[in-house]
Amino acid sequence: MSDKKSIVISVIIPVHNAAGYISDTLSTVLSQTLNDIEIIIVNDCSDDNTSEIVSALAETDSRIRVINNATNLGGGGSRNVGLDAAIGEYVIFLDDDDHVEHQMLEHMYARAIDIQADVVICRSQSFDPALQVYAPMPWSVRQELLPDLMVFSSQDIPSDFFRAFIWWPWDKLLRRQFIAAHQLRFQEIRTTNDLFFVCAFMLMANRISVLDETLISHTINRPESLSATRAESHHCAVEALAALKTFICQQGMMGQRLRDYKNYAVVFLEWHLNTISGPTFQPFYQQVQEFIGELDARDDDFYDEFITAAYRRITVLSAEEYIFSLKDRVLKELEFFQARSATLEQEVEGLTHSFAEQKSENTLLHTQLDEIEERVTEQEKNIHQLTEKNNALRHEMTIKQQELNEIYQHYKELISSLSWKLTQPLRGVRRFFKRF
Repeated sequence: MSDKKSIVISVIIPVHNAAGYISDTLSTVLSQTLNDIEIIIVNDCSDDNTSEIVSALAETDSRIRVINNATNLGGGGSRNVGLDAAIGEYVIFLDDDDHVEHQMLEHMYARAIDIQADVVICRSQSFDPALQVYAPMPWSVRQELLPDLMVFSSQDIPSDFFRAFIWWPWDKLLRRQFIAAHQLRFQEIRTTNDLFFVCAFMLMANRISVLDETLISHTINRPESLSATRAESHHCAVEALAALKTFICQQGMMGQRLRDYKNYAVVFLEWHLNTISGPTFQPFYQQVQEFIGELDARDDDFYDEFITAAYRRITVLSAEEYIFSLKDRVLKELEFFQARSATLEQEVEGLTHSFAEQKSENTLLHTQLDEIEERVTEQEKNIHQLTEKNNALRHEMTIKQQELNEIYQHYKELISSLSWKLTQPLRGVRRFFKRF
């Protein structure tokens, strides 16, 4: 293990029957460019060979610690176990099938210490293992709801706070002492056990910073994941919202955040309704209907007409009517997308035709350009030849000028000599008369 004083980040990973992918996840964590980290793996009673895999990895890297739960605690309880064991200045909670970029922790920690952040949030993308497709998740950070500042507090988000982020922990680097000071814990419920913890932390945070880099890939659509079996624990969503409401009231924030909470509760619970089917739907619908009804909301409480319509559906319709309305909405959306698809096909056809014309025009232009380049090359050759001829003529002219100068000098000398001879008698006469 690295020196305890040098640990700056504790990476906490609950694992349960993750033998098929935990090695890949850990390889991305172990290869981080920031070395001063500890990796706490909380094995939550796996009955496959997950324990053997993580134990073997721990023997090869002293930064790994493995904690084996005596009883199955679920994701929330296992995160609490890891948090209690953590010693890092900051903590981050990863899922056992997340893949992180090699520089993730270095970049997030650099931002954190630069501005002394309570929390640093990065951007993320999804990964579908069946399709082998990565896709951006821009909704995980709603930049349009945030102030245009490098560091801000929850109070700086004036409205719709609960939809500014998604309340999962794996894209957030959290100051550990801040968690301890506010005695925050994950709910020990089967699903939605992270909503209360993360949301409560963010509500209390005074120094929040968003790092505009996509640094983590979150696996989706894995059939055996808890999120894919929420119907077995549908009540957890309501329990999480109820705990959050209690916390908001205890902190004296309900006056400021009541409208935000109403909007989020409707959106969050309708999403759960629309993704749960089977015999659990009706009891869950009744639970949601009762919970939403207690919000005592008015139409002007909601930020847009879609949330208003969702609120009306949940509070007015029976479970059967809601299902039929959902079917009707799906059919209308299908018709819309089919019409939109037909329009797009026409646009694509038009663009294809336009592209073909443009390609033909480009071919013609390339041909013309080639011809012009050939003419330019020929002219350059002519210019070169004329330049050489001009230089030769200049040289010849210089030689001729020198010859002319020599002839002229010789001529001057001849003239000078002839003049002396012709004037000699005159000079004698002049001397004769000077005697008298």
